[in-house]
Amino acid sequence: MSQVATSGKGKLSAAPTRRAYRNRRVTELASGSQDQAHELIGSRLRAARLRSGLGVRELSRQLNLSASSISQIELGRIVPSVSTLYALTNALNVSMDSLFVGEGEEVDKGEGGEAADLAEPGPGTAGFTDQLAGVHLPPATASPEPTTHERSFVLRRHNRRVIDLERGVRWELLTPFPEPGAEFLEVLYPVGSESSINNEAMRHNGRDYCLVLEGELGVQIGFEQYALSAGDSMAFDGTIPHRLWNRGDIAVRAVWFVLDRSIPHGARIGP
Repeated sequence: MSQVATSGKGKLSAAPTRRAYRNRRVTELASGSQDQAHELIGSRLRAARLRSGLGVRELSRQLNLSASSISQIELGRIVPSVSTLYALTNALNVSMDSLFVGEGEEVDKGEGGEAADLAEPGPGTAGFTDQLAGVHLPPATASPEPTTHERSFVLRRHNRRVIDLERGVRWELLTPFPEPGAEFLEVLYPVGSESSINNEAMRHNGRDYCLVLEGELGVQIGFEQYALSAGDSMAFDGTIPHRLWNRGDIAVRAVWFVLDRSIPHGARIGP
């Protein structure tokens, strides 16, 4: 028998027990999936560090990041900021593409605790993006099983690989497979989030391009600051220290493209 509750006007209404349980279960499943994704990213970073022959303390010295923080990231117990992740991938010479996680991927450790190679792209984290406050996306629609030909060219939204970062920042890979020399992303910055909690700038090889779709993004490049609203775009040299933050009251959604992170420091493109 369903439980009922009496409203203020004396009418009977269904108690929210089942709904509350469903909502709690969805939250638990989401949290579990994200925890597993963090562990998988951490295991891949650890594998890259072991391959490079670096100890945790030496990497800590190079990055000016505590050894404890590095260990916690490798164990998936904490998530790095955008700037910390760039610093780690640069120091370990690891491709950012190799860190994106699809739904169903699990930590697979080989000899010495190293993570195994990436599996074939699997389903993404369907529905998680829609749960971010202020982000307005059309609902994902069911589609037929993609053909081999389609999988070579088309990536459905619910199949995206993702990286979840500190303060809810999310990167979603927009290509069906990793593209050598390019990173094509949709980035999400929830209200109050930023690329580094300490206002530290980041830098990396390559050239950045972005188009803001929703919200208001704050960008600092060198000593100059800019405010980008929906429809605004920009391009800049990634070797120039820069940082990003949400400066508005709704989540920022933007398309981001990083071209050839192998471009050496000081290479000049454009005016």
